[in-house]
Amino acid sequence: MNFQEFSAEHRAALEETLRSQLGPVSVPLLQQAMGHLLGLGKLFRPLMALAVARACGQDDIGKLVPWVTPLELIHTFTLIHDDLPCMDDASLRRGVPAVHIQFDEALAVLAGDALANYAYLQLARNDNGLDAARRMALVESAARATHLVVEGQVLDLEGERRELSLDELKELHRRKTGALFSTTCEFGAILAGCDADVVSQFGRLGSEIGLAFQIRDDLLSLTSTDSEMGKTLATDIEKNKSTFPRLLSVDGAEQYLEDVLRGVDDSINSMGLVQPDVLRDIAAAAGHRSH
Repeated sequence: MNFQEFSAEHRAALEETLRSQLGPVSVPLLQQAMGHLLGLGKLFRPLMALAVARACGQDDIGKLVPWVTPLELIHTFTLIHDDLPCMDDASLRRGVPAVHIQFDEALAVLAGDALANYAYLQLARNDNGLDAARRMALVESAARATHLVVEGQVLDLEGERRELSLDELKELHRRKTGALFSTTCEFGAILAGCDADVVSQFGRLGSEIGLAFQIRDDLLSLTSTDSEMGKTLATDIEKNKSTFPRLLSVDGAEQYLEDVLRGVDDSINSMGLVQPDVLRDIAAAAGHRSH
């Protein structure tokens, strides 16, 4: 099975669960703003968490859906805040107006805050038979990633004032992008009942997949268009931000991306996974996607 087939099998359940999880929001305008971007993306992170669980031998993937949708709630919160005028000041996201454009800036801030909180609410209220230790491991992993994303955003803002070194740029994106990918892989391993060492190993793997995702994002920003990507691309150039192509050249960034992906594939091959096919394909898609 490949990523496309796996997505087709599970996407509808993920979308339905995301909609139901916002159902209890009692203020209609807030609910609309929170849901404005949900279900419009690739659902890359919850699908990858399911793929990790599958790779570890988890048979009933469908029952895990309510546990992985909080990853999409957190990711969407970060996108809403990243687009704000005080951050990247982007007007387009997932092919539609950014939340602060569709509504207003204040509501966008509140919608992002609410999505982050709702992610933890879902982890706390889900009664789908997960034991307390694994439930708390999910909460800890998600909270750590959310904090690291915020740290990465601060480093990103600081980087607008000077050119970063390659090591600084990698450290920024291991937080801003890689942290949630790391948690995504940890979620899958935790849900599959893996021990702490294996969970940590998956966390490191996720960080590398996130780095590949970001390098590809930087490259696409130079070769794609807003309509193709579904988001505003010019902000990094306008703010003179350091990117992998700027520091390494386009050819150098492409070679570095292939090196990272080769390392990811080697790691997956070395882990002795039961069904690694979908995980391997998702990791490759992170670095070779066209949008």
